[in-house]
Amino acid sequence: MQPPTTRPPRPPAQPRAHLALPPPPPAPPPPGPPGPTRATQVWQPKGRPKHKDREPRQELAITEIAGHLTFTPNTVTAWYRLPEMRWAFRPDKERENLIIAIAEQYAGLAGMRLHLRRTTRPFPADEWARTVAGNTPYPLPRVEGAPSWADHLVAAQRHLMSANSSEGQTYLGITFARRGFGDVWAEKFNHWRGRGTTNKERKRTGQLVEQFDEVLGAFGVRGRRVSSAELEWLLYRSVALCMSPPTGMSPVTDGHWERGDLLALTEQVERYRTPYGSTVKLVNRMTGEERHVAVLTVGRMEPLDIPERHEPWLHFHERLPWAMELSSRVDVLGAGDAFRNLEHRLRMIRSQQVDYADHGMDSPPELERLAQRALVVGDEMTTGLPLDASRVHGWHRMAVGGRTQEECMERVRRIIKTYSRDMRISLQHPKNQDWLAREFIPGEPIANTGYVRRMPVRLFAAALPQAASTVGDRRGDLIGRTAGTCRRPVFLDLHFPTEVRERSGLAVFVAEPGGGKSTLMGALGYLNARRGNQVTMLDPSGPLARLCQMPELRPFSRVLNLTGSEHGTLAPYTLIPTPLREHFVGGPAGDREFEIALSNARAERRMLVQDIASMLIPPQVAREASTATLLRHAVRQVPAEETSTLDDMVRALQETDDDGRELGNLLLDTAEMPLALLFFGQPPAGALADDTVLTVITMAGLRLPDLKIEREYWSAEEQLALPMLHTAHRLAVRRCYSGDMNRRKLVGLDEAHFMEGWRSGRSFLVRLARDSRKWNLAALVASQNPKDILGLDVQNLVSTVFVGRIAEDPEVAAEALRMLRVPRDVGYEQTLAGLSAVDPASDERLPYREFVMRDVDARVQRMRVDISYVPALLDYLDTTPGGAQAGTAAQTSAPPTSARPAPEPDTSPQNPRWRRVAPGSAQPASGPPASVSGPPTSVSGPPSSVSGPPRSVSAPPHPVSGPPRSVSAPPRSVSGPTDAASGPPAQQPTTEV
Repeated sequence: MQPPTTRPPRPPAQPRAHLALPPPPPAPPPPGPPGPTRATQVWQPKGRPKHKDREPRQELAITEIAGHLTFTPNTVTAWYRLPEMRWAFRPDKERENLIIAIAEQYAGLAGMRLHLRRTTRPFPADEWARTVAGNTPYPLPRVEGAPSWADHLVAAQRHLMSANSSEGQTYLGITFARRGFGDVWAEKFNHWRGRGTTNKERKRTGQLVEQFDEVLGAFGVRGRRVSSAELEWLLYRSVALCMSPPTGMSPVTDGHWERGDLLALTEQVERYRTPYGSTVKLVNRMTGEERHVAVLTVGRMEPLDIPERHEPWLHFHERLPWAMELSSRVDVLGAGDAFRNLEHRLRMIRSQQVDYADHGMDSPPELERLAQRALVVGDEMTTGLPLDASRVHGWHRMAVGGRTQEECMERVRRIIKTYSRDMRISLQHPKNQDWLAREFIPGEPIANTGYVRRMPVRLFAAALPQAASTVGDRRGDLIGRTAGTCRRPVFLDLHFPTEVRERSGLAVFVAEPGGGKSTLMGALGYLNARRGNQVTMLDPSGPLARLCQMPELRPFSRVLNLTGSEHGTLAPYTLIPTPLREHFVGGPAGDREFEIALSNARAERRMLVQDIASMLIPPQVAREASTATLLRHAVRQVPAEETSTLDDMVRALQETDDDGRELGNLLLDTAEMPLALLFFGQPPAGALADDTVLTVITMAGLRLPDLKIEREYWSAEEQLALPMLHTAHRLAVRRCYSGDMNRRKLVGLDEAHFMEGWRSGRSFLVRLARDSRKWNLAALVASQNPKDILGLDVQNLVSTVFVGRIAEDPEVAAEALRMLRVPRDVGYEQTLAGLSAVDPASDERLPYREFVMRDVDARVQRMRVDISYVPALLDYLDTTPGGAQAGTAAQTSAPPTSARPAPEPDTSPQNPRWRRVAPGSAQPASGPPASVSGPPTSVSGPPSSVSGPPRSVSAPPHPVSGPPRSVSAPPRSVSGPTDAASGPPAQQPTTEV
């Protein structure tokens, strides 16, 4: 073997020589001034850059949003917001007129495709807290060991969030234009130049939109264009069905979304599905929240008689305790299109009947019934009104969500059963759940054409998803929730009628014994006292005096027990204050008004003194005609001023004839009784001056008479109770006529039926109702019988009405409905009898009370009082013997509410059962599931707590007048609303208002 040969190393390569060609000679410069030198020449680009960026991943059919218009490659849709409307406790005639008006507006949109969307929004508890804090310039200072005003507001917000309070929102989209080939290519060309649709197309659509504004803005729908924030909210809620709503929206309000900006609507939500799954799983990759959604569609329906027998069929889901999403896509057919469609259906039926006859078979009876129905409908369309000829063909979907697949399917079974039992509507659970879920997103196509429902436009108008059960205002204290077809929080500001609506501040409470009117009055008094309003409560039996023992109210409260008061406390002349000149405007007009007020005060004193004297003498003497003449003459002899006394009238009687002296002696005989001395003489110095925030006037131990028994059979104590009640009502109101006229004042008067039989009592309540707006006074009047209030001639001056359980007498219930101004003899009497219903099989106390409430805006709704967020308030207001101990025992023996949570199923993206799909992607027919790298991210860490205890208020006790005090610790609000479908919310961090 020869050794391998080695090559010598290759010498390094030498550089090659290049032939340099001489450059061509430069062209001669053109004649003219010399150009810039080489140092001053700047490079200029020639056209656009040669690179191409990656297109945005478009997951929605919408390509552009301009104001309230949404554009897809084929269509243009205008979106409108439909306000909520009152349905409960409304006459059927008004309901029918409302349905007809909405049907006429829908019929005016013939040839269009409508997209009706119903979604929810959590109640903004933080905004409500800021409103309440802004309307409370003088909250009570903090008391050591008691919750402060800030703690009170935070507790109310947490109670709102724990109840998953939400508000319904209804949107209507009108697809009114199909975009042509030129419009689509012009948009693509503008997109290349950084623009959107052309001005020509927008001008053409703007002319049609103005017509929609005119049609939808009338009575019925009352639609208005959606704002940019509302449309953004609708898109978020449609992409993330039944998930927790976003905590923050886009701060930009110009209303224009470009193609690339639309990614923000779908970036956070991932979709997973199984090929034959019954739900779609949505995962928020930012928070880790998971939600299973099932979409139901409306199947066969029986004819519905709305409003006489049935409720609106797209509002019926509000009875369920969780929120749902609704979507209806319908085509409105005019008279011509609808009749042609009906003829086509009738020919199909006749053809099937002929086929059966040709084969010698009997046709099914159902075909003949359908043919007869088609003939009847055709006759209505040709001979009836144009409204009867319009039809709608479309699809109606419902989306139900749950934290797990099992919870979601359980809710599906429950809602299917509810609709089948109560509405005779068949709900189906179709395949292709992902496609059906995408239908809720504006602009997305129909998933499939199955289960199309054909109905008259009037039946579609009777769906009424925007029907609401709201009552109260948005700036008052939280007092409960509605208990009708839906559950909404009820807020009540007793000064809202006087300060905003410019109405009377008189509120009436009617209920049989045990109906809860005293507890509700006491709760309203507590809530107003916490806000620093001047509160005076007259409670003859005395349980409301316990409010003054609450730690947060004790330093600012006073109990006035009339049965132990000094002589002259109820002197009738001093109970009516003298008007002050500074309470009237300047000038001659103010002088004239001041003189009239002085004259009215003197006349009212004479009337009150005469009535009190008639109550103090025996009833046999009071009935004689000469008695009224003598009393009127004696009252006229005494100056009608605050310094006069009842003794002056007795002396005037004794200076007349024998009958007058005898009448005066009868009054002196009555004055020998200890309680009667309250009416004689002057009140002690400072007895009527009271600057406390809460004053409760009681008559503990006093026996009230039964008005059904003749006065001759009353005992001496019962005879004195009647004038004491009259003067006590005057004493309670006297505090309200002193001090600043603009300061908020509240007076609560119980046992108002004792005022009805006397002219001074009737005139007193009429004056109280008329002066309430001038003095910023909220007057609460309670009675067991509505006839007592109606007999006082103040029905037209009542702004708010609360009617509790009335089950004894149907005539009394009819009078209560008259106060509520709702129809009688249509079944609402049974509603009043069913309030606060107790289970006969249970021996436990009912933990709540219900009322039918009518607010200042004439909205009537059944509501349930709930003030459990105030610690120990119900214990202080409990008037049932042994109620506090019974309630404590019931709470102690109650089983724990917490239970071990069910194990979460393996729904991570790595699970091969689930497959992620995009909102705008097509669903493959088969194939292995695609894998997704990485589980969804979750937000870790406990929620932040309230930062530090509330600070004390460095201010003196609440003055009657003067500049506002500065509060060093403003009320805090709980942020982070939750949706009603997302389960019990976690504790949220608090922020200052």
